[in-house]
Amino acid sequence: MLDLTEEINEMVSERHMSEDKVHDLITDMLKSAYKRKFGTDENAIVQFFNENGRKSVEIYASKEVVNEENWFNEVTQIPLDDAIALAGEDVEPGDELQIVLDPKSFERTAVQSAKQKSQSVVKDHNTTEVYDKAKQMEGKLVIGEIKRQRNQDFMVNLNLDDTDALFPVRGQSPREDYAIQDKLKFYVEKVDRGDEIERRGPDGKMMKKQRGVRILLSRSSKEFVKQLLEHEVPEIGSGDIEIVSIARHPGIRTKVAVDTRKSDIDPVGATVGKAGARIQTIMTECGGEKIDVIRYTDDKLAFIANALIPAQVKRVVSIDPEAKHAVAIVDEAHQGIAIGINGVNVKLAKMLCDWNIEVKTQEDFDQMEFTQNIYSNAESIFKKLDGEEEEDVAIEEELTNEQIGISDDETRITALGLDSALIEKLHNHDVWSVEEFFSIYDEGEEALSELELTDDEIDDILKRVDIQVIEEEDEEIECPVCGKSVESGATKCPHCGAEWDYE
Repeated sequence: MLDLTEEINEMVSERHMSEDKVHDLITDMLKSAYKRKFGTDENAIVQFFNENGRKSVEIYASKEVVNEENWFNEVTQIPLDDAIALAGEDVEPGDELQIVLDPKSFERTAVQSAKQKSQSVVKDHNTTEVYDKAKQMEGKLVIGEIKRQRNQDFMVNLNLDDTDALFPVRGQSPREDYAIQDKLKFYVEKVDRGDEIERRGPDGKMMKKQRGVRILLSRSSKEFVKQLLEHEVPEIGSGDIEIVSIARHPGIRTKVAVDTRKSDIDPVGATVGKAGARIQTIMTECGGEKIDVIRYTDDKLAFIANALIPAQVKRVVSIDPEAKHAVAIVDEAHQGIAIGINGVNVKLAKMLCDWNIEVKTQEDFDQMEFTQNIYSNAESIFKKLDGEEEEDVAIEEELTNEQIGISDDETRITALGLDSALIEKLHNHDVWSVEEFFSIYDEGEEALSELELTDDEIDDILKRVDIQVIEEEDEEIECPVCGKSVESGATKCPHCGAEWDYE
């Protein structure tokens, strides 16, 4: 009987394997050695014993008792005379005897092969256990210690047995310097088992082998900042504040758009914290990287203006809503700030809003081809009611209905003779026709408020539409017989007496 108390206890405590798993491993090892010696393990029996805290194992060869003349297989059969010598006179042909074997009697190569197999099983078990633990860390923040450097990459200890995580150069922030024994927060970007590889085993046969667990870490991803925010800002962690989108240029600047459905919470203020304490903690963790927190809004043009902070944007013009193309107009003093060093600020705003954004001064905007198309036919000058000259009004006469997105049946907003500033305001909110205005008007006050019109401006539009209707109703028509003028709506000519019907 083989005493394996210490070995079993060690594998249970240190390798975190269940005792049943250890028994299976030892059984496989012994049967493997048995098979290598006898050519089969079908009649091998392994039994475990636990007496007074001592854990031992025994291996038996199960053999059929046969008469001498029928004894053909010495591995699976035993002659009757030999069986009687072992078990006594009661043994008969057809009985099964379990004959105790000494594992030490196995060939050395058989024992060595069994050990290799058991080591492989233990390694696979450890790999699976590490993989399961690491997989639970995926997509989360962890704390690790940098252990060693490999070229520009670092290996980080996450307390996962002998498995270190990879902190590649692409996951490093250019703003930070790293050293051995540094303890830092990392974002676990990906965990996998690696690729299966084929190699030739000791017996010459090709066998598949899984590579160890691969864990990728990052401090440069936008998810790293997102996790820091969720940990530092309780309202984000609880879901009261939502991170709508994040755009990051590692080491330079990050922009975070936040929103909330609760009217009593200021999402920007809560995220930044009192006197900026919360966001300052995160900026410090990122090596001093600038982080802009922006209020998200469904008004895309307003969102674009917000996204370009710290620059002050005068207004944003939608050039092509379908292609998501807009121009942000700023004072010359703020153009450099809006664009940012090497264009970082406007690039991040583009990523945050998912729009193609150009930053222009008013003068630059006036020179754009789109603006020229709008202003090219602005030759007539509208007169103010007091007789003074009014500024040229931007009209869209040279643009086709298709270009400005209205049908041929719709009436252009410029046909109402509105003030140029009011027309410009309507165009900036993508209102080009009278029908588009009334479509918004019919949706109610909330939809109308998005046009940012004053009550006087709304009344002016309504009044001018009423005038157009009255003038149209008072229009005279021509008699189809005598050709003289007849009041609109009449069915009989007062001059020649001709009668007609309207279709």
